[in-house]
Amino acid sequence: DHLCPERVLLSRPVLQATLGEHHGVLLTQGGQVYSFGELLWRDLSIPVSAPLLEVSLLGKLVVHVAAGGFHCGALTEQGNIYMWGENTAGQCGLTDLVSEPCLISVVDSEAIPPAAVRIVDLACGREHSLALSSQNELWAWGSGCQLGLVTNAFPVLKPQKVEHLAGRHVIQVACGAYHSLALVRSLPPQNYNTQKCPEKKERGQSPHFSVTGKEDMFAVDEAHYCPLGVELKDTLTREVSIIIKENLTNQIMDMAYILVVQILSTARPLHSFCNPGNERIEEFSAMWIHTQNLVLCLHPKTLSPTLYLQLYLRSYSNSGVFGPYSSSSPVCLEEVRLRLEAEKKELQWQKSSSLTNINQKAKTAANRRRSLPGTPTHGSPRRQRHCACRPSSAGGTQTAAHEEAGDGLPSLETEVWSWGRGSEGQLGHGDQLARLQPLCIKSLTGEEVIKVSAGSHHSLALSAQCQVYSWGSNMCGQLGHGSSPVTVPQQAKLSDGLRVWDVSAGQSHSLLLADGDCVQPILLYCGQCQESIPPNPSCLSVCSGGQRCAVLADQNVMGFISTIHELASKERHFYCWLSSIRKLLLNPLRNKGGSTTCVLSFCWSTLKSLFLFVYLFIFLSSECLGSQQITLAQLCASDQSVSGDVDLVSLMYWPLQQLHQYSRVLLKLAACYDVLTVEYQYLHQTANQYESVYLSLLRRKKEAESTFLFWKTHSGKIAEVLRLPHRRIVCESSNRSLTLQKAGRFSHHWFILFNDALVHTQFSSHHVYPLTCLWVKPVTEDSNALYAIKITCPEETFTMVASTPQEKNKWLRSLNQAVDQVLGGGGQGSSPGVAVMSRAASYTFTGDGRFKDAHYHGSWLGGRVHGRGTMKWPDGRTYKGNFKNGQEDGYGECIIPNKVLNKPDSYQGNWKDGKIHGFGKYKYANGEVYEGCYYEGQRHGYGMLSSGKRIRASSSVFIGQWLQDKRTGYGVYDDITRGEKYMGLWLDDQRQGSAVVVTQYGVYFEGTFKENKMSGSGLLLSDDDTYFHGEFSDDWTINGKGVLSLVNGDCIDGQFSGEWSAGLKVVGTYTKPAINEPENKERSRLKLGQYVVPADQRWGCVFNECWSRLGCDTAGRGERTKAWENIAVTITTARRHSPGLSRSQSKVLECLEFIPQHEESVTTANYDNIRRYLIKACETPLHPLGWLVETLVTVYRMTYIGVGSNRRLLSQAVQEVLAYLTHFNSIVRFLFPGLPEDGGIIPDPPISPSTSRCVANSLEQGVVVFSSSSLLLPLLLPQLYPPLFTLYCLQQEQEEAQYWERILQLNKQPDQSLLSFLGVQEVCSTVKSVMLKTVSLLLFQIVSSSKDACFISAVETLQQISTTFTPSDKLLVIQKTFEELTQEVKPMLDDDFLWCMDDLLPLFIYVVIRARIRNLGAEVSLIEDLMDPNIQHGEMGLMFTTLKACYIQIQHESTI
Repeated sequence: DHLCPERVLLSRPVLQATLGEHHGVLLTQGGQVYSFGELLWRDLSIPVSAPLLEVSLLGKLVVHVAAGGFHCGALTEQGNIYMWGENTAGQCGLTDLVSEPCLISVVDSEAIPPAAVRIVDLACGREHSLALSSQNELWAWGSGCQLGLVTNAFPVLKPQKVEHLAGRHVIQVACGAYHSLALVRSLPPQNYNTQKCPEKKERGQSPHFSVTGKEDMFAVDEAHYCPLGVELKDTLTREVSIIIKENLTNQIMDMAYILVVQILSTARPLHSFCNPGNERIEEFSAMWIHTQNLVLCLHPKTLSPTLYLQLYLRSYSNSGVFGPYSSSSPVCLEEVRLRLEAEKKELQWQKSSSLTNINQKAKTAANRRRSLPGTPTHGSPRRQRHCACRPSSAGGTQTAAHEEAGDGLPSLETEVWSWGRGSEGQLGHGDQLARLQPLCIKSLTGEEVIKVSAGSHHSLALSAQCQVYSWGSNMCGQLGHGSSPVTVPQQAKLSDGLRVWDVSAGQSHSLLLADGDCVQPILLYCGQCQESIPPNPSCLSVCSGGQRCAVLADQNVMGFISTIHELASKERHFYCWLSSIRKLLLNPLRNKGGSTTCVLSFCWSTLKSLFLFVYLFIFLSSECLGSQQITLAQLCASDQSVSGDVDLVSLMYWPLQQLHQYSRVLLKLAACYDVLTVEYQYLHQTANQYESVYLSLLRRKKEAESTFLFWKTHSGKIAEVLRLPHRRIVCESSNRSLTLQKAGRFSHHWFILFNDALVHTQFSSHHVYPLTCLWVKPVTEDSNALYAIKITCPEETFTMVASTPQEKNKWLRSLNQAVDQVLGGGGQGSSPGVAVMSRAASYTFTGDGRFKDAHYHGSWLGGRVHGRGTMKWPDGRTYKGNFKNGQEDGYGECIIPNKVLNKPDSYQGNWKDGKIHGFGKYKYANGEVYEGCYYEGQRHGYGMLSSGKRIRASSSVFIGQWLQDKRTGYGVYDDITRGEKYMGLWLDDQRQGSAVVVTQYGVYFEGTFKENKMSGSGLLLSDDDTYFHGEFSDDWTINGKGVLSLVNGDCIDGQFSGEWSAGLKVVGTYTKPAINEPENKERSRLKLGQYVVPADQRWGCVFNECWSRLGCDTAGRGERTKAWENIAVTITTARRHSPGLSRSQSKVLECLEFIPQHEESVTTANYDNIRRYLIKACETPLHPLGWLVETLVTVYRMTYIGVGSNRRLLSQAVQEVLAYLTHFNSIVRFLFPGLPEDGGIIPDPPISPSTSRCVANSLEQGVVVFSSSSLLLPLLLPQLYPPLFTLYCLQQEQEEAQYWERILQLNKQPDQSLLSFLGVQEVCSTVKSVMLKTVSLLLFQIVSSSKDACFISAVETLQQISTTFTPSDKLLVIQKTFEELTQEVKPMLDDDFLWCMDDLLPLFIYVVIRARIRNLGAEVSLIEDLMDPNIQHGEMGLMFTTLKACYIQIQHESTI
């Protein structure tokens, strides 16, 4: 009725408009809904200029509206649907006429429990409605086959899921009069092949087709369905079977053809077929991806004040509303039967596919079947999907551009599905048959459809290439091509240069919104119309319905809308150009195959920039395209800068202009804002970034052109060698502007600076200096006026002399910029003479020296390897670690191959000046392992050498001191093969000096060695205590004067000769003591240890290494401050190179990094801090003190474990522990000089007046006496305890056996008998009456109890003595035992009662007996030997004496 546009102005901006048959609905900002037109359900006629507000929807926050033939729908932000209007076919989801919007519930009954479905899109037809859920599933209600439901009971009043699309990702829906369209994301190709046909199907499901490689390519299940999606009765089963059998061959051919077409027409990025899996595609391939880059790079705040940015999004995603529809009646089952019979007859006549365009069968007889039925599953299967886009406030519907693909870009792999009536071919399957269930229109697969629109009897599809496909009725020319109807999609005929970005289909017309040569959108109309509609320069979207059209427009405020249109138009134009490149160039190259495809794949895998790709296309231009200038000219038609003949090189440079367009448009957008706003700042910054990228690529283009000209000008063998694809020329000295210092008069030097190397050529020879390992330094001008530049390389240094100061500055700047750029910098900010001194680079040495032919990768400093790096030699040697001044220095790992044994040697440890120096671990190819100290490449100092194939398990081990790669000094050699252990002195790898030897058979020898043999006086003891004291001449060979003492006391004195194990020849005097004569005086004077190495001289190499790690040359001589600094550096370095540390370990190292207060005098306030620091340090092997403790434990266990577990070594083991404490104490005193001497009192901190009262009370508690054993023994003894206590047990073995026998016998007696036997009653009779009462009460408790409950707490406390390690801890256990004993009887005694030791001894003996402590004699001996001398005569000393007396008493006690 309206031939000219009529403007609708409301108080709020209109976000969406939709039209029905004779009415329309508007959605405004804020979610308000207005209606206009013929509202038949209300008997109202509302003019367009004054729409009616839907009051019942106020407050519902509507985000989308839809208009059907005579009903309406609204969608809220919460995903709820409101319907109103005509409801004769149930299209409103209710039973009666709906005059006001009513809520329609969509419930998924298959879920447990049933759950409400959130809707994100809504479309309405004449008698049906469709809804799209947030799970991308389709729901339908109303009447007719256009619902896509498996039912014949209409109307459907409750929304039901379209099961045929279950498992598919539906993007958008559109409703025609009696047909429906759906835009669906394509499944991955493998999904078609992996679908399996079930053996049985329930009635009510759609057919399932399976396309596999080996099985049948066409299968029909047991249910009765036809390929049209129509449920059949039993009477039709036979007819359908005949059709299928007759056309089985054609079906297979059709499907195979469709699969081939799909593969060849699938739009993929270039790298997907050039080099699959290649991730090194940078500049060029990025231009062929989906062009949403600007939207991704813009900040969300950029255009937040307006809604205009949605225009850009709608360039690919806006969807119109769905128009009016025909008035024909629904298709019934009988009509389907008749049409099926007609199809059958036609198939029998033509033997061809029925799904071609029936209006063009004569011309397109070769066309194959283009649609396949879907593959539904029962219910709604679980599948991975992206969340549906939330409807915007503008009411935009869900389209292909809104759906995010896996890479974060919109998915263009889409399909169009259709169903319903097809009398006019509006379904697009090549026929005029109806479809009860959705079928895919295969001809649109791969066309990147982003939107669909349905009219009454025709359909439209919009692709990402701005092309429109139309099909169906063409009575009024609404399809845009010809006047005859079309049953398969065909491309609409548009003028050149038009790019459509929005479509809408009405009853008999179509409305298109497109870009042209100008930046403003162009409105296109095709169909029944008396007068053309003038364009609106600010159109945002279009919609059609009935005979009406609507355009959503906005005001162009400050040129903002026009700039947005320009931006979107440029993007669409660019994407269309990219698609043309793919279609006209890339796809033909891919399909050509042969050598071209190989070259394309190879070159693509090595490309690193857009301009390298240009050289590839130079080859392709000559090999593949030849003289196809017309195609190239078409692609470059929009580039005005290209003139004359066009080649691929100039074509591939065209995308650079797009970056410049981005910058220009963003600046225009920024001009629409105030300078001080955030939007202006961000837009301006983004524009500058685009311009910077554009200028950078333009500069690289110029470099490529200059390089091409250089290679073209300078040809020859040198040029052929130097020519590389990524190499660019910077400058060169062919004009003799640069020469070598002190060059000959007739010499010719040519310097060429590339972007990756400096080349020096002289006559026919040349040398290449990589810029990564080149250092540039300007030489100060001297009196000779030389403008020189010094070049430093890893193996060479030379000076270049320029002819003028300007030439010098030019080369200096070019060199610095080139070096900076190759190292990762921008290459623009470098000043003359400034170069990166420290860098990381790779280099292969060529000159003579240690690094000849070695390849290095790591850090450099001023032309020398410096820092961490890896050096690899051609012979297999590898070093990985720290370097300093061109040599290995610091920690490093080295592998040295051994060609003889075919196994490598390996070393891990410290280096200095290119040699192994410091502590490290060396694994030899023969199985030996050395772990210890080195000095200038030789084993020197402390070290442990394990030999043998199975290291440490059965090999011989030496641990001790080394000197110049030989064993010299004290060491322990464990010869496991012979079962002997040597503990003594060495000289030049030979046993020389005092030593002790023990064997696995219990033989003990101490004496002197000379040249690996026993020589001189010595003492030999056998396991049965027989010993010989005399002269030796060889291992276990006696030769000379001596005395042999037997176990029974007999003695032989004389000359001996022979081996101890084989027999002795004796010439001497045999002495037998008398019966009443006391024990032999010689045996009583026997004392072990007179030939052994003193304990304080044994492990000096270990303590020397600790002093060395502290920075001291000798013990106690060094700077204390330097020692603490070395400790901090060691801990910090260890943290840096140990990434796998736990949180607790990192926390401990962090605490140890801080240097404690060590200069001040020690008081009771900071003494605990020192003690805690020492505990942490000794528990951390990375700390020098921790390494010392760990090493001492190692050497101690190596000495006294295994063969060394000989009871005669006990005294040496104890003396060795005391020697450890002495040396350890000297180190601790060096670090903390404020510690007092042993026995000294640790003073209290200075007293302030405010704390004098508190301190006065604390003085009554006593003073703190310092003792090195109490401070250091707890750090050492717990780890030395196992071997030491074992020796004590072996020494006390006989006494322990006697003691334990008495313990077992005495514990058989009850408490009363045991107390009587121990004489407790006699003791009680001597004390006063209170004590008698106490003992009587105790005895009464004992007698009345059936269990041993007397002094149980004291017994349990004493048993804890076996769980402690240090004498101080054991003494504390004894003290607590006495306290428990006293506490048990204290309530029954007077307060002034004091125990007498004579009275307490029987009770304590009772406690010891009941405690049943094994090896109590060893415990007593250990405490006595290592107890702090300061407490021997105190209270604890007295208690210990009591325990010792109890042990002796029990040992000699007679049985009851």
